[in-house]
Amino acid sequence: MRVFAVSGYSGTGKTTLIEALVRELVRNGHSVATIKSSKHEPGPEEGTDTWRHSQAGASVTIFLKAEGNRGGLRERIGEENLAQIEGNDFLLIEGMKSIDIPRFWCIGADDDVPEDVPENTQAIVRWEDDGAAFQDYTVIESESVKELVRILIEKAVDLASVE
Repeated sequence: MRVFAVSGYSGTGKTTLIEALVRELVRNGHSVATIKSSKHEPGPEEGTDTWRHSQAGASVTIFLKAEGNRGGLRERIGEENLAQIEGNDFLLIEGMKSIDIPRFWCIGADDDVPEDVPENTQAIVRWEDDGAAFQDYTVIESESVKELVRILIEKAVDLASVE
C-alpha cells in the first residue's frame, strides 16, 4: 500500500480535495483507504469528513484523534487500524502535518503560503487560480485533479518504508 497526505489549516479544502482524489483513483481502478486526523472531536456520522471520504469511494475510513506528535505513522495508526486498511492500493491521510510523507498543502484563496509547510510537500493546492506563484513550490489549481493524481501516484511511498 502506498501512502500520501493532504494537509493545511482548517477551512482550506482538505476534505474536498481528498474526495476528488479518492473519486479519481477509484475511477482508475485503485482501492483507497483514508484516515482523517484531527484535533477536533468527530461529529455525527452523516456529513462528517470521514463520511465524505466514504461517499467518495474510500473502502475504509478511519478517524484518528490527533494527540500531539506521538510516534511515527505506523504507531499513530495502530495495529488494529492497519489490519482494517490492509490490502488497499493507496492510503490517503488528511492531516498529520508532522509526519514525513509526500503531501499536498492546501491554502485558501486569499492565503499566502505559511512558513511551516512541511519539506515533503509536492505541490501547493489553491482553490482559485489568481496566477500567484510561490517560490520553491509548484502551485496547482484544485480543479486539476488528473494532474494531482498523477503526482500522487508518482510520489506516494510504500507504507512499509514509513516509520
